Amino acid sequence: MPTPYPVAEGVVSEEYPRPFVQPPGRTTGTALDEEIGAVANHALLGRILEAVQGLVAVLNENRQILALNHRLLESLGTAEVRQVLGLRLGEALHCPHAGSAADGCGTSEYCSGCGAAIAQVVALTKDRPCEQFCAIELPSAQGGKHLFFRVRAAPLDLAGTRYLLLFIQDMSQEQRAALIEQAFLHDLRNTATGLSVGAGLLAQTAPRADPTLASELLNLAERLTREIELQRCLAHSSLKNFQCRSSAVPADGLFNDLSGAVRHHPASAGRRLDCVAPPPGLVLRTDATILQRILSNMVINALEATPAGGTVRVMAEQDGACVRFSVWNPGYIPEPVARRIFQRNFSTKGKLGRGLGTYAMKLLGETLLGGTVSFQTSPEQGTRFTCELPL
Repeated sequence: MPTPYPVAEGVVSEEYPRPFVQPPGRTTGTALDEEIGAVANHALLGRILEAVQGLVAVLNENRQILALNHRLLESLGTAEVRQVLGLRLGEALHCPHAGSAADGCGTSEYCSGCGAAIAQVVALTKDRPCEQFCAIELPSAQGGKHLFFRVRAAPLDLAGTRYLLLFIQDMSQEQRAALIEQAFLHDLRNTATGLSVGAGLLAQTAPRADPTLASELLNLAERLTREIELQRCLAHSSLKNFQCRSSAVPADGLFNDLSGAVRHHPASAGRRLDCVAPPPGLVLRTDATILQRILSNMVINALEATPAGGTVRVMAEQDGACVRFSVWNPGYIPEPVARRIFQRNFSTKGKLGRGLGTYAMKLLGETLLGGTVSFQTSPEQGTRFTCELPL
């Protein structure tokens, strides 16, 4: 498996150089033509390009493409190889951040969280292969697709010249299927756990059962149905067919449901969830199922980022015609992660099926509920995710 994104512990380890911004400098003109010609006339490199069934390219020490196989050329949507030679990978793939710095792909601050950039710089500086995942969100002019690659960079010295072999596997479909399955099973499991616990309590207290337990079970069953409906829409990357069901939602009741929903989650073990009492009588009109999902994801992420014995705090406050929900934890999100926190497919977990949670928070909160989802983080103040909704 590829090495996870080198963030959190990895960002301060000796395993990876820091920062992950590649040095500027390009080969141009006659020098570039000579490098391209040398690779084209090299029998071994030519055989490698022909033999590999996946996507492969040969780069120079400035990470520019000197040669590539036909499969990679086809995937780039061009039949003219000269349009690609001399470019860096992100430039050839139309990464929206390839032009964020004067020297192009790999040199902007945003590139510090790019798996492809990390793989290349580690291979060059550590003189060994490095494999990473790379997520790219194409601009609308290029189709607006969400691409996900496994990138392996390996240094190669031939006749005193350093090259970089780049092996690329397009895993966009696999990632899409994996994250949908992961998110669906995750939410389904949480809701089913609530149903199971509630049913167990009802059985233990029968026949003098509290009638509210039956109501809670019905609410959980309704939520499960809505979660499945919502997941189907997310699976097709379209929320147009999802019908919001707005109702009056008391903030205190929402917090009670939230506390119950995450109480049995493994991330809660050894950690405290502090739901600060909202202002008395605070009620908003929204889709309770969607808001519950947004806040649940915020809370679970916060619990996972909190050390044992720590506290996660949930708050709600009214600000004019808006209600602001916030989830705070004492942890800090490093800049390379913070820049991509709402990008689909990006995850610090470094495995398939991750990278939908924070993306879904923003998508659901802003597209369906008409609110604003944001966050603030610092080493001194910790991290606060916020969902602001109209009353």
